[in-house]
Amino acid sequence: MTGRGRQRGQALPIVVMLCAVLAFGGLGVFWLGRAHAAKAQAQTAADLAAISAGRRLRELLPQIVADTGRDHGRWRAQVRATAVEIARGNGARVTDLVWPDGERWPPTTVQVTVATDGPADAQVRASARAALAPGVGDLPESWSAGGAGGAGQYTGPLVHRDGKPMCPAVAAAFDRMDAAAHGAGVELVVNSAFRSDAEQAVLFARHPDPKWVAPPGRSRHRYSTELDIAGTAGAWGWLADNATRFGFVQRYSWEPWHHGYLPGCGEHPPESDGVPVVAPVIGLPDWVPAGYRQLVIDGATRGGMPPIVLAALLQAESGYNRWAVSPVGAQGIAQFMPATAHGMGLRDPFDPAQAIPAAGRLLGGHLRQFGSIPLALAAYNAGPGAVQRSGGIPPYAETRAYVARIMALAGDPTMVGPFSGGGAGVTLVRMGDLLA
Repeated sequence: MTGRGRQRGQALPIVVMLCAVLAFGGLGVFWLGRAHAAKAQAQTAADLAAISAGRRLRELLPQIVADTGRDHGRWRAQVRATAVEIARGNGARVTDLVWPDGERWPPTTVQVTVATDGPADAQVRASARAALAPGVGDLPESWSAGGAGGAGQYTGPLVHRDGKPMCPAVAAAFDRMDAAAHGAGVELVVNSAFRSDAEQAVLFARHPDPKWVAPPGRSRHRYSTELDIAGTAGAWGWLADNATRFGFVQRYSWEPWHHGYLPGCGEHPPESDGVPVVAPVIGLPDWVPAGYRQLVIDGATRGGMPPIVLAALLQAESGYNRWAVSPVGAQGIAQFMPATAHGMGLRDPFDPAQAIPAAGRLLGGHLRQFGSIPLALAAYNAGPGAVQRSGGIPPYAETRAYVARIMALAGDPTMVGPFSGGGAGVTLVRMGDLLA
């Protein structure tokens, strides 16, 4: 054989080997592509199933909170059925559905694991977690003090509703009442709220009749607790039947538009002007232990917030366990850290008679500082500095779940965000973020 023939003979095995490598390589790329496609399909199915399960959880929140018997099986089955249906529609099957909140009630997160068929009959799995998003917690666009005035006039921060200034506690209570009225087909409009003594003096000079306009220094509007409310047809009748549920009372029988917020703004209790006012009956849910109900009502009233919010905070913090101690050292029914307890003048955080009023003062202070209940709750959990730096509710999963849980317990799921991330009031939590 010539030298050239020997070279061709020696090259043939190399060519065959290269062809084999290319063939196997192409086959490998093909299977790798199928594996990636299956993984992407599984992750998409998991994401959609988790978001849908989270939406269903949010829909069921009022029932879950009202279910004092804690019939977990019934609503969990409904959430799972939603996840199974959505996963099946996306070519996957649910292999596991867990509740990362554990026994904390009500739940705010749900995690779904699905499986799809991959190459060579391999099972491809993916997981996704959805969390209830807390309500809007942006800092107020503008802050203004009450201005100069006589002793007792409100001088704290003001927020606006329908263009009228009021203290944050009154604004938060009005928001809840306004949402309930809207659900009943009634629209409420604030015509007048806080008026400084100087503004009252101008008004009195125009109408110097004390029967209709209080002299400066005598008007309840100086405390920032009063609202003059108009609205669509039936508004005053609706207020007469429902205002007390939100802490408001009609001050004078001849003024169906004038309602005062009895818990106050947390600065100065409104002075009596000689007109008898019957305090509203403040109801609390059955899950508030009887021995703590009056402490909660008194602590919230002095702090200037709806009692149901303080009640919900204590449930979320400790489940009303006065001896609770967290892994990081928070103590008692309101879970005060030792340094915070010391700063609040709280001698014994394990004594509910001391801790509940202290929690009301602390939360009330945050409410006056930040102007909304969600932000006040976020500050209680993560600290006011974190809220200030974030310009809203901090992006911590624990804090967001905390705020959403308390607002749900407060019986106001409208305070759980109307839209965030992947769904109505629900956001998708990437599993990689949890491991980072």
